[in-house]
Amino acid sequence: MNVENAVMRLSDLIMEREQLRELIQKELKYDITESAKTSVIATVDFLSDEIATLNDILKDLD
Repeated sequence: MNVENAVMRLSDLIMEREQLRELIQKELKYDITESAKTSVIATVDFLSDEIATLNDILKDLD
């Protein structure tokens, strides 16, 4: 895989993770248990960290 392909793939992964994070965050609008809220928040935090890491890698490739 060349650098151009890696940059495109990373950009796609970032976009997918951002969309997933937004969808999961919408779950907090519903009447769910505290346990479920904790799980949603943990998942959103994980995805946010992953997005930040992918963005760092993308910056290093540019």
